[in-house]
Amino acid sequence: MSDRRFMPEVGDDLPPGERPMVAVVRAIPGHEDRLAAAIAVLTTAVRREPGCLEFRSFRDVADPGTFHLYEIYADTDAFRAHLATGHVATFFTELERHSTADAGALTQLVELPAAGSP
Repeated sequence: MSDRRFMPEVGDDLPPGERPMVAVVRAIPGHEDRLAAAIAVLTTAVRREPGCLEFRSFRDVADPGTFHLYEIYADTDAFRAHLATGHVATFFTELERHSTADAGALTQLVELPAAGSP
């Protein structure tokens, strides 16, 4: 095993409410299809989590070794519960085998209000 850290730190300073985020994951050359398969399994499992509002996975058209995961959880507690699941632990093992990613692949987001909204 490498010394890469996969578990993101979830601080107490995140805003309340929905917890949107995006992860960009790059495959080790030659591992693209194995990583895609692991992401497909993860996508199915995460969509069944009670706190998951949306989980969508995408493959980059211009770079088929790059994947984008778009996630929204009901709140920070739902995201913490997500991180504690067995399917996430399994996915972290797959990430180590088939990607160059680590916890830095995940970016926490804050939605901007539409113009004219309160």
